[in-house]
Order: sequence, then structure tokens, then C-alpha cells
Amino acid sequence: MLLSRVVGVSLALGTAACTSIRPVAPAKLSSKQLPQVVSVTYQDQTVLVVMDPELSADTLKGVRWGTQDSVAIPLASVQTVQAKVPDRTKTLVLVATVGLLTLSGVYVVLNKTGQPNASDTHCFGDEAMKHPDQYPECGT
Repeated sequence: MLLSRVVGVSLALGTAACTSIRPVAPAKLSSKQLPQVVSVTYQDQTVLVVMDPELSADTLKGVRWGTQDSVAIPLASVQTVQAKVPDRTKTLVLVATVGLLTLSGVYVVLNKTGQPNASDTHCFGDEAMKHPDQYPECGT
């Protein structure tokens, strides 16, 4: 149960970590670049969030966020369109971090024996207590 929660949270954070919200110039928009939700900034700095955007000639069409109202926005009136897009740098950092943590965990598990250091085992005997001058490494 706990493992499934950890995996779920890790996937959610990993997905968020691999994307960024980036501006896209209206002139460079294509139907292939449009995700499920975009944020449109008009020339007067007002912002409109559009769901299920489609590009038709020089007009961006979709549904206004939080409503079922259809919108049609002429690209000439748009300053920028921001969209959540994949971010390769964040993805590489995430993969490197997970890999490093995994390797560290494997190293700790493989090198932890649960036994005291073999060179210190004689320090726990009666001889070390009775004759500390013969066992200076034990620090008694």
C-alpha cells in the first residue's frame, strides 16, 4: 500500500518535473505544437486560458477554461501563447538524480553486513579489557 503511494507520487512529480511552461510566438504555432491547455496573452496583457485548442488558418479556437463557452481568437490580436511543453534538461536532471539515488541505495545495501568491523572484534573480548597496553587500537 505504501509502495503504491510512493510510486504514484513519484510518477506525478516526475511528470511535472519533465515539463515547462514556455511562450510560443503566434506566428510559429502549428497544430502539432498545441497541448490540451494553452494560455493566450493579448496585446493589452489580458490572459485567457483555452482548453482543447485548434488552429484554423489565422484563428485559435477552443473552449474557455472553466466554462463550455467556445472562443475564436484571431492570431493578430495575440501577443504570446504559453503552453506546457516537454523540457529535456529537467528530464535529464531527473533521470540522473534517480539513477544516482538508486546506485547509492544499492551500494549501501550491498556493503552493509550488520557485522562489526573484523579488525575490531578482538576489542570486545576480556583480553582487551585485562591488557589494554597490548591492544592500543581499542582505545580502552
